[in-house]
Order: sequence, then structure tokens, then C-alpha cells
Amino acid sequence: MSIFRPMMALLVALLLAACSASNMGQMAVDENGEMVTQVHSNNSLLASRLSIADLRQKKVGDLLYVQATLENGWKFRLDFQYKIKFFDADGFELEPEAQPWRQVVMAGRSMNSVKAIAPNPSAVQFEIWVQE
Repeated sequence: MSIFRPMMALLVALLLAACSASNMGQMAVDENGEMVTQVHSNNSLLASRLSIADLRQKKVGDLLYVQATLENGWKFRLDFQYKIKFFDADGFELEPEAQPWRQVVMAGRSMNSVKAIAPNPSAVQFEIWVQE
């Protein structure tokens, strides 16, 4: 009985942590200095159907411009929302209310581009969030 309670507490903590975030894609630099795409998900069903096929960034004037190509690997339509969050060099999110959730409907086995421009010049990194 004494082992049961700690195991149940651990299980509950894991379940709560799994419910706290959406899918996320971001671009990072690996140890060789090359850009790599990272995708994290707590929603295994959406993660198994939606992936980031391409992720690009460039400067437009002094603002960071981001474009991602999302791929629906499932044979049926996907209906979800995305949001691109921008962060400064210290990791602080810039103007969270400036980037709204946007609706996307993708046909089965299709690709779709999503894009955004940073709200100000201090943006140096970004994350792409997806939710159903």
C-alpha cells in the first residue's frame, strides 16, 4: 500500500504535464551551426498526422519573418489552429497578444504554408504552436 500512493502521484503528475501544452515546432541551431527543426507534442493523434516539412526565417527590414510548410500526413482533412510566438535574446515572449490563433483546414495528404512577421526588431527566435 505504501508504494501505491507515490506511484499514483507520479502518474497524476505525468498526466497533468501531458495536458499542459500543444504541439510546438521551432528552429534551433545544432552543434555544427546548422538550422534544425524541433517538434514536440503532447497530443499523439495530432502529432502523428501533422508535421513540419520545412521551416524558414529571414529578415524583412529589421523584423524576423517566419514561414513554415505544414504537412498533413493523414488521408483525411485536418482542422486546427496555429500561432507563431516570437522571443527576444533573453527568451522573453514579445507581445503575446499581437499574434492571434489562426484557423487552418488542410485536405488529406496536403501541405500548407503558414507565416508571420515579428512584432518588433528585438525578436531573434520563434516557436510555432498548433492546437485542435
